[in-house]
Amino acid sequence: MKEDSAEHGGGRWGRWRRRLTRVPGLAPAYRSLRGVWRGVRAGLPVGSGAREKVSEVWGREAASRFSRPPKDWMESAEVCWEYVFPQFGGVDWYRYIVERCCPEARAVGLSVCCGSGFVEREFVKQGICEAIEGVDISPEAVEVCRREAESAGLSDRLTYRVADVERIELKPHSYDLVVAWMALHHLRRLEHVFREVRRALRPEGIFIINEYVGPARFQVPEERVAIINRILADVPESLRRTLDGEVKERFEPPQLSDIIRYDPSEAVRSDHIMPLLKQTFAVTDCIGYGGTILYWVLQGIVHNFKGDDPEHRAVLGRLYAAEREVLEGGRFGSDFAIAIALRPE
Repeated sequence: MKEDSAEHGGGRWGRWRRRLTRVPGLAPAYRSLRGVWRGVRAGLPVGSGAREKVSEVWGREAASRFSRPPKDWMESAEVCWEYVFPQFGGVDWYRYIVERCCPEARAVGLSVCCGSGFVEREFVKQGICEAIEGVDISPEAVEVCRREAESAGLSDRLTYRVADVERIELKPHSYDLVVAWMALHHLRRLEHVFREVRRALRPEGIFIINEYVGPARFQVPEERVAIINRILADVPESLRRTLDGEVKERFEPPQLSDIIRYDPSEAVRSDHIMPLLKQTFAVTDCIGYGGTILYWVLQGIVHNFKGDDPEHRAVLGRLYAAEREVLEGGRFGSDFAIAIALRPE
């Protein structure tokens, strides 16, 4: 997703759209029509060149993952340790998984849409799995994974191959663990993928997901947009500067055309993930850990917050409290969740 679209509302059309919503009598009709159109557009096919575009985007993302500044809320160690991990008993995701379902390492694992390969390396280092195979649609991403595995001295335990997960066929009963880490919200054919994962798991095998499960195509409802902007306005201007030096004034849901043009796979059916997971597997653990407000407030500006600055930590503390208040109100659920599921017998 392009950050300028998320932050500035889509340019000239964004300005005209805001003007229309202020005209008495037009605003309710406009919002209603826009809601219908968003729903239709979110489910439209992404076009014949989508696979090549997705491969290009995620190859570039894997190559730059370790060199660019943080841009998303969970790329901040401060946010993770002060807000996210306390929801897992004060331990990080990997230790939580070890404690909940992997006190002994699983023999063979599979990572779908492996990206830069960070998760597979951590799963092996943390003793979650003895060996893992990673698959990704991008040849460039797979090369990054292989290079990083060799650099970490793990190339004998981590293997990678290029494959389109939406069309993959997995050998029955071939894995003790399958992991999808910020991967499923990039897949349209969720039913196919879930069936293949279920078939590929051995008896007592586990399926672990860590995912964005919020509104498809990031089409956040109007009521939540207003809350996000009210909270964003309370962040000091010095902490709202983007990497290009502009001040992030407000958030508006990114234009569907921008999302599809940049990455046709982005959040394509994110709102279907949890219902389909519960239909296909026996879910034993599910923890929603927020991001409903924080993701959008901190998007593009999280690099400004320094963990050793008391003022920055105080601002983050207020943001954490604001999101907790929203979630406790029950109107909105968490946009991010970890779930552990068993292969149903």
